[in-house]
Amino acid sequence: MKKVIEFYLSGDRVYSTREKAINQLYNNRGYGELKGNKLFLSLIEAAYLVERGWIKVLDEDRELTFEEIFKLGKRKDEDFDIKYLVYKDLRDRGYIVKSALKFGSHFRVYRKNAEHSDWLIWVLRESEKLSPNDMTARVRVAHGVRKNMVMAIVDEDNDVVYYKIEWIKF
Repeated sequence: MKKVIEFYLSGDRVYSTREKAINQLYNNRGYGELKGNKLFLSLIEAAYLVERGWIKVLDEDRELTFEEIFKLGKRKDEDFDIKYLVYKDLRDRGYIVKSALKFGSHFRVYRKNAEHSDWLIWVLRESEKLSPNDMTARVRVAHGVRKNMVMAIVDEDNDVVYYKIEWIKF
């Protein structure tokens, strides 16, 4: 992308009405959610695209830095930092990453040009405890919607390791 696309802060997300944003980001690369003539991005998506230099985010007339967007995200979600690391890692690998809140997970992940997602991603810190019941519930939901459940574990060095959790029938 050559020219940076302007987005505007609106609560816990950003939006643009520019056709270029809709074509380049939504239609061609799977970013955001289209509602009417507005493309909405989550703060994680916005931070990622600002860091890449593809968009700029304005709050009133002031341009927000990557760090400011990150702080906004962290204020709204204490795990924003690790979710961002996982989001960035998956996007950098070429996957389309969307919210999976309605599935009880953090992200749903699509292969490029796929109509349906293959994976549900749950993000955890390495030091975090997860009960067997929590894990079972997440796997059941994933299985019920024909997705693979993946735990993305972020360690103290901010490295991400992915574990596929499966339901096995004997």
